[in-house]
Amino acid sequence: MIHLKRLSGMGISQFFQLPFNVYLARNLPLSALRAYLYLWGFLYMIIKIQMCANIAVCLSIMKNGKGIPLPIIVNLFRAVVGVFEHYLEKMVMAYRPLEETTGYLRQRLTVSNRHMLDVLARQGKGAILVTGHFGAVEYLPLALAMSGYKVAMICRFKTKSLKKALIEKAEHFGVMLIDADEPRVAFRALKAIKDGRFLVTECDEFSEWRFHREQKVQVFGRIMPRDRTLDFFFKKAKVPAFMTLIHRQGNSFHLSVDFLADGRTTDSVSAHAWKKLEDYISKFPFQWYQIKGASKFILEHSIEPERVDRRADQNIPGTDSIFSPSFS
Repeated sequence: MIHLKRLSGMGISQFFQLPFNVYLARNLPLSALRAYLYLWGFLYMIIKIQMCANIAVCLSIMKNGKGIPLPIIVNLFRAVVGVFEHYLEKMVMAYRPLEETTGYLRQRLTVSNRHMLDVLARQGKGAILVTGHFGAVEYLPLALAMSGYKVAMICRFKTKSLKKALIEKAEHFGVMLIDADEPRVAFRALKAIKDGRFLVTECDEFSEWRFHREQKVQVFGRIMPRDRTLDFFFKKAKVPAFMTLIHRQGNSFHLSVDFLADGRTTDSVSAHAWKKLEDYISKFPFQWYQIKGASKFILEHSIEPERVDRRADQNIPGTDSIFSPSFS
């Protein structure tokens, strides 16, 4: 058995990827694996009660920004289950046979607005596909590859076994995984776009945001410095950008493709991308698994309204919506 002291020192990703859990992920039926991970996940949450507190605080922040009309205990339960479901999908993606996973997705996946990507793919042109720690993001590279697209994704791995498993799996379906901890990440990412690949990157990896000195963005109604990383890639690549999210619909999945920018705009793609992602989070709040750790970042970096001048205010995205992701 796992010693409780050892368990309390583990991150949730490392906990779910203990060797015995990996063995079960490879061999248990999916329904049994889900029940097993949920059971151990709730035990983990009891021991790591601070994570539950962080989720509760984040729910409160989100409620002030958009409104979540349910009692806090119900919200907390649904948010925790959403976190567990993310790690279930991670284990399935990394450790189940590829044929099984593709068959599973083929029966359950629908796509909207794929024609926008089809046009670029036929022309052999690259694009930036912005996503978030949202829904079934672990399935996104495979879902895109199954649709015939050439895909690259920047990612950070929490364990060596996960990195090995995912890179081997990605090679089989033609996805290029770029390790964010290795040298020349930006060069490799831009080259992938130039080679006609769709670069997938997340816009809500808050710990990796590089703040703009002056320009701001609203995050759940709170004013914060804007991230400039995505804008850097967009200006260098000069290719169209889209928001691509897979949200869960019961026992099925829906991949939404939303236009962000055409490669020529001078607007902030970072600001537009966050606004679009926040719209989805407001509709499906319990599918955003950054909910387990985002509150600390938001509270630490929120700016008091009186400190924001009129010029900075103009850079906050309005109602119109037009990087460093991790497998964490």
